[in-house]
Amino acid sequence: MNPERTFGRGGLNGFLDVDGLLEGIGLDEADVAWRKEFIGFDEADEQRLTDLEPMLRDNQDEIADEFYDNLLEYEKARDVVGRSPKGVEQLKQTQRAYLVSLATGDYDLEYFENRARIGKLHELLDMPLKQYVGQYGVYYDLIMRRVNERVQEQVVTAIEEWLAEREADADGGLGRLSEALGFGGRGGAEATDGLEASLEETVRDAIDDGMADVLSLLRIINLDVQIATETYVDSYAQDLEAAIEQREQLAADVESDVETPLDELHEAGEVVARRAEGISQHTESQAASAEEAATEIGEISAAAEEVASVAAEARRESERTEQLAADGVEAAAEARRELGAIEDATERVETAAAELESSTDEIDEAIERLDEMAQRTTILASNAKIESTRGDAGDETMAVIADEVNSFAKQTKRDLDAIETALEDISEATAETVDAVAETSDRVDQGGERVRDTIESLEEIHDAARSTAAGLADVAAATDQQAHSIEATAESVDDLSRSAEQVAEAAESVAAASQEQTASLGEVSAAVGRLTDVEPLESTPVYERVASESDPHLEPEATETQ
Repeated sequence: MNPERTFGRGGLNGFLDVDGLLEGIGLDEADVAWRKEFIGFDEADEQRLTDLEPMLRDNQDEIADEFYDNLLEYEKARDVVGRSPKGVEQLKQTQRAYLVSLATGDYDLEYFENRARIGKLHELLDMPLKQYVGQYGVYYDLIMRRVNERVQEQVVTAIEEWLAEREADADGGLGRLSEALGFGGRGGAEATDGLEASLEETVRDAIDDGMADVLSLLRIINLDVQIATETYVDSYAQDLEAAIEQREQLAADVESDVETPLDELHEAGEVVARRAEGISQHTESQAASAEEAATEIGEISAAAEEVASVAAEARRESERTEQLAADGVEAAAEARRELGAIEDATERVETAAAELESSTDEIDEAIERLDEMAQRTTILASNAKIESTRGDAGDETMAVIADEVNSFAKQTKRDLDAIETALEDISEATAETVDAVAETSDRVDQGGERVRDTIESLEEIHDAARSTAAGLADVAAATDQQAHSIEATAESVDDLSRSAEQVAEAAESVAAASQEQTASLGEVSAAVGRLTDVEPLESTPVYERVASESDPHLEPEATETQ
């Protein structure tokens, strides 16, 4: 299939209304003729484009590759290419077909209808107008480089032909070229600025011919850009008209739809105004009650602070009592230890008294034995005295002994009597001591019992004082917390009172605003009739629809983008 004939016949064409498109942009034979005349495109341009066809065909592959290599470097361009139902290779094939079609078209109405279709397909793919027009800058660079090479070749060929025509001259071709370039010989009147006039004319003619080719290319591409740009403008105009129609329809629908709600809103506004006034009155009453409650809570707060102060004082006294009870317990414990020592001493005294009484008994027994011995000594002395009276020599000695013994016996008797008297006194004192010790022991036992009872009582008092102190601490903490809570409540009530006042003021404002709202509803109703703000049109992009509807086997030459 001829690619020039399938160019612009891709999958998106099924979504185009070509007749409507042409009518929208006003494209017909007369319009095409006017456009050509306006930019100077004529049959000479058509012929020149025909002459350029071999060059364009020979370079079509290279130009298409370079064009898309440049295009795909930019993300926005890649996005547009990605929305096309064709792949990059198919797009390159279309690009090659477009390039050749520049030089092979009839440049009639059908030719420009195809160009309009191409522009519309780019618009359907959401290619921005700046990108569509801007890509022609890349296109110019790629094409003009080849045209430049062609012009240079034409100039060189013209010079070679000029030299060939003069080879018959005697000086030969090289000498003739040297003179033509003004390097000596016969310049004269035939030379201009050192260059022979005929050579200069030949070069200028070749360059002019090349530039005429360039202009022909620029004119046909300019016509393409004109047509494609108008398809964008036509689309924008259609969107604008549709938006205007939608706005007008929406405005009419809104005016119709809100007529009844506006009436209801008017009535509701009056109800709101009345209720707001009632709210204002109730809120004023609430504010007064809250203020009174704040005053009462303030008094309660003061009383709670007083209770907290008393509780704190009681707590301090309880702590002091607890300390005194603790000191009493400690003193009782010390007394218990001293009482134990007294009991031990009493036991030792009782033991010593018992031992003394036993010793006294032994002394009595010894005294009795001594008394008996003294009596016997007295008797012995008396006997010795009697024996001494018998008159022999030993009698004097015996008499002396008897006197001494008698004297010793008397003295012993006296001593024994004194000891017995002392022992009787000791015995009496010992008996009294034992009685006193026994009485003291009884009293110590009784005192110990009372001390132990006192210690137990003091311990109970200490425990009770400690519990009381802990309870009073809890009471003080609770009272302090209560005072803080009452104070916070008082502040909250104050805030409530202020809020109520603010609510009352706000309610008054609401009432006033509601009254103003009721008065302005009529103006709102009139303003709705002039509604102009509408949402933009929403529709599914054609490239999304064609992606789901197009045949994957469409002709590879047909595409929608350059």
